[in-house]
Amino acid sequence: MDIEIKDLRFTYPSGVEALKGISLSIGSGEQVAIVGQNGAGKTTLVRHFNGLLKPTSGSVIVGDWETTKYSVAKLASRVGYVFQNPDEQLFSRDVLTEVSFGPRNLGYSKERTDELVRRALALTELSDQTETNPYDLSPTGAR
Repeated sequence: MDIEIKDLRFTYPSGVEALKGISLSIGSGEQVAIVGQNGAGKTTLVRHFNGLLKPTSGSVIVGDWETTKYSVAKLASRVGYVFQNPDEQLFSRDVLTEVSFGPRNLGYSKERTDELVRRALALTELSDQTETNPYDLSPTGAR
């Protein structure tokens, strides 16, 4: 799905103008790295893709959706966001609840959620770790 950014400007409530007229096109399937110094606006830019931030002016279009017209929850069906520090992303006490969170919040039926969770657990070789606290999993995969 294409992402089109046109003259994006964003000013934080403190008055700091973090983005000053950014225009960028990312084609479907294209791999892009956004790099720069601390404070350059990388995170601010990317948070516009899924509506975590809304433009002060300009536009961000994901597929055919202008992000200002959709909720973060709705945009989550199109744009995933992985935090720089994965520990800030985990909040459930067990792997099963953690993995179930996304499909449940997207409004899938219990049957579809169960199917998606089963597939995700199998793909990540965590089917036998459903009751494990995510913080107790090894980052290397060794058990």
